[in-house]
Amino acid sequence: MRLGVSAYRLRRMILPGNVPGVLMHVPQNAMFHIVRNRRKAGTMSARAAGDVIRKRLPRGWSAELKPGAGNESSLLTLRGTGGRGARLNVVSRSQVGPKDVSRLVSQAKDVSRTLLVAPFLGARTRELLAGAGVSYIDATGNIRLTVSEPAVFIEARGAERDPDRKPRALRSLKGAAAGRVVRALCDFMPPYGVRTLAEASSTPLGTVSRVVSLLEEEALLTRDAKKVITAVDWPALLTRWVGDYSVTGSNMMSAYLEPRGLSALGAKLAKLGRYAVTGSLAGPAIAPARLAMLYVEDVERAAEVLELVATEAGANVWLLEPYDPVVFERTQTLTLAPEKRSVTAAAPTQVVADLLTSPGRGPQEAEALIEKMKGTEDAWRKRP
Repeated sequence: MRLGVSAYRLRRMILPGNVPGVLMHVPQNAMFHIVRNRRKAGTMSARAAGDVIRKRLPRGWSAELKPGAGNESSLLTLRGTGGRGARLNVVSRSQVGPKDVSRLVSQAKDVSRTLLVAPFLGARTRELLAGAGVSYIDATGNIRLTVSEPAVFIEARGAERDPDRKPRALRSLKGAAAGRVVRALCDFMPPYGVRTLAEASSTPLGTVSRVVSLLEEEALLTRDAKKVITAVDWPALLTRWVGDYSVTGSNMMSAYLEPRGLSALGAKLAKLGRYAVTGSLAGPAIAPARLAMLYVEDVERAAEVLELVATEAGANVWLLEPYDPVVFERTQTLTLAPEKRSVTAAAPTQVVADLLTSPGRGPQEAEALIEKMKGTEDAWRKRP
């Protein structure tokens, strides 16, 4: 079914400088069949993209497409009711992945006046394009068009998965092996090769190669001509990892109550042997912790040693049997207030992943911890 302008919510807005414009929000998962291109080349045409945008502009606005000559880009001219016009260079590509964005941006004459057209743009690709200020449209309905004058902002959500996706060896970061590789990539400072990474993460070389290829494809790490990993976007990688990992879903969690409160827990941790504090207790301390999360080797034994009471409601302690022993590696020593007691905590990268998938204010604490870690990389990132 073709969706017309009447199917959308439009509202006028005033942008800085009192420039009249239009803000359009299109319902999620709206599919634009008009722009599907069945040509053998597989590209979405600039004409089809222009038609979609034209139909989604408000009354009185126009969109005129002028085809480019030879290798030149097509030009899409948007004109508002006041007569002001803006020209967009329409760049058509048959396939665009995250790692292609930086090259596209470097080749653009003016990123703010560039409209990328493609059959499909994945979530990570769209994130990077938006961050660079590049407008885009794909054949499944993903649209983001931003122009300052005449002021217009159109955004729509289409498909999250490529309908024409070809199978690949690895599609997710689920499982202990992928988790070990992610942790090593974040914990160790590049440069290093895949073989060194395999040794540092205690993971088979083939598995490491598949994970690295996936992350390179998603522009979460960079390799040079010799395939040496030279940079890792560790904040983005941790965010990507928690799409497949969660503190309660990937670990075996049991809920308990410490009747005397969390202040009584610290004195007993030394009796456990190997453990690692994670979550809010190991976070940025932006507010008093209400829930203690502990990685332990044996939940039942730990509960007995710590004198905890099993509960289904009102728990203030989570005991976690980990997805992998890597949670006990590259740990840190923290001092808990107000008792000034030293405890062993999981590595900052593990704590971030656990906070991002924790209830309550966990995600906000994770963001605060990430900001803190950005300024102290030399303290927690090591050489493999």
